[in-house]
Amino acid sequence: MNSNGKVAILTGPTATGKTSLALELARNAPVEIVNADSMLVYREMNIGTAKPSIREREAIPHHLIDIRDPDEPFTAGDFVRSAHAAIDEIQSRGKRPLIVGGTGFYLKALLYGLWDAPRANSEIRGRLESLTDQALFERLSTISANSASRIGKKDRYRLIRAIEIFELTGKTPEALQAQASPAPDPRFELWVLDRPQEELMKRIHLRTRQMMEHGLVDEVESIQREFPTCRALKAVGYAQIVDYLAGTLPKGRKIPPGLNGVISEIELATRQLVKRQRTWFKGRPEARWFLLDRDQEALKKAFAAVYLAPSYPT
Repeated sequence: MNSNGKVAILTGPTATGKTSLALELARNAPVEIVNADSMLVYREMNIGTAKPSIREREAIPHHLIDIRDPDEPFTAGDFVRSAHAAIDEIQSRGKRPLIVGGTGFYLKALLYGLWDAPRANSEIRGRLESLTDQALFERLSTISANSASRIGKKDRYRLIRAIEIFELTGKTPEALQAQASPAPDPRFELWVLDRPQEELMKRIHLRTRQMMEHGLVDEVESIQREFPTCRALKAVGYAQIVDYLAGTLPKGRKIPPGLNGVISEIELATRQLVKRQRTWFKGRPEARWFLLDRDQEALKKAFAAVYLAPSYPT
């Protein structure tokens, strides 16, 4: 990436309104949006990801959306290389890139640089995908107790990736991550959006019901038919619909009859995701926080300083 100026990363927990706010800010600025949400890269996954509409993407150009099929991996390394290329291309045309999304491992790789992680290996992944979450956790625990503890038993994708890295390199993820820069890239500004807890929970409830009304169940069934081995369906919202269609949850308990039961499961999983995201953001000393019930003007001023200044700040 060249050094033509500062680039803001607009992030925060899910359902804070990052997309709508980014579109509002970018409307009267020479801005193009670079996606940093790991699910928006996938075609066909529209409702459950709250993907910006075609009309919104026509109004403000977006990058790194709909660039993979749901059964294709898109690693942090893939993201960083693609993001840098998009940033350079946007800046070469005199426009200004704004990164929007809340996937922590994408943002960490972008801020601190890539460590020498191997590309995804389909043979290893296929073998690991056949294991249960508990078996994956136990396997990683024998490799690196620290990695297993940090990832936990529920993040299947990261468990598989950590084991895959070890099998390909003979090194733990921590050993490879130590090669990354100890300080964030100064060209980026990390802006974390959040809302009061009660307000965010209401937004999660409303968004979940809207997704169901807009056809989330049909979307999942369609993806299952076209991509029967799709790993992306492990994401929050999609995984609960998969379990609903199967009639049970992984733990063996039955989902209550009707869609209210699966809505409750999605809301619970989303609240748990928000908690993990907030923990990650709070661990970033470089982050600048904006609580959206009081800091809207401060955010607009920060945006104007980077994106509306006559000379692009460096």
